[in-house]
Amino acid sequence: MEEKKAYKCEDDILCGVNRPKDVANMTDFEKKHIPVISAPDKVKRDEEFDVKIEVGKIVSHPNEAGHFIQWVELYSGDTFLTRAYFNGGSSYPEVTFRVKLSHSHGFLKAWAMCNLHGLWQAEKPIEIE
Repeated sequence: MEEKKAYKCEDDILCGVNRPKDVANMTDFEKKHIPVISAPDKVKRDEEFDVKIEVGKIVSHPNEAGHFIQWVELYSGDTFLTRAYFNGGSSYPEVTFRVKLSHSHGFLKAWAMCNLHGLWQAEKPIEIE
């Protein structure tokens, strides 16, 4: 009887949330999928500020009908803030959201969904004064 290998979700890019295995030494595959968050390090409580999210900033991600970034989401910690949708071939995964925070979770989190390679996550620390 043939022995089956144990299935590990962390070995499957379509199972769960993908993060770089080593942020200091990302592969080109990781670089093209990881969302890059640009935002201030500190913001004032309840004051508006801009958060820019780009996918493919480090290494260009394909943008065609068969392979593209479908959407990006922005969170404060695990609290959902907003989402933007993209269309393969005609829109690009770069967006600036204007948000305000009334309390801190300590970090902003971005998720990016590639139609072929699943969900990718990045975080950026942020302090609220």
